[in-house]
Amino acid sequence: MKKYVLSVDKNRPIELEITNILDDNKAIVRGCLNTYHLDYDVETTSVLLNFTLEDDRETVYSIRLKEDNSLLKCLDCTPQEIFFNIVNFLGEVIHKAKSIGHTLVMKLDYQTSRLLVKDLTKIGDEYRTFNGELVY
Repeated sequence: MKKYVLSVDKNRPIELEITNILDDNKAIVRGCLNTYHLDYDVETTSVLLNFTLEDDRETVYSIRLKEDNSLLKCLDCTPQEIFFNIVNFLGEVIHKAKSIGHTLVMKLDYQTSRLLVKDLTKIGDEYRTFNGELVY
């Protein structure tokens, strides 16, 4: 199977910022996306958002996203449906970041393995919570 990697339009850059939830002023990763693609980890039923940044095209970052356990109790979904729920959300947020020019903001909590992703489709500061981690 061939992997499809999406490159970012240079005229419409997507700014990404991942901060430590305990200290918003401390950026863990910050920059413009160069390329990105999504994978699915069958063993953990999680989505992997893999990306490189314009400033450092050699380093490949990977964010593992899995639905929050409290949400999974409410949903009666197959692993494939959960995957598409996450991919749909990420697609909408990335599209908004690109079309409107907002920064794609994520907050990482290393202690609880939670990743909060700012929902750019909503007005205000709403975040969607995932079980997640950053690997690079």
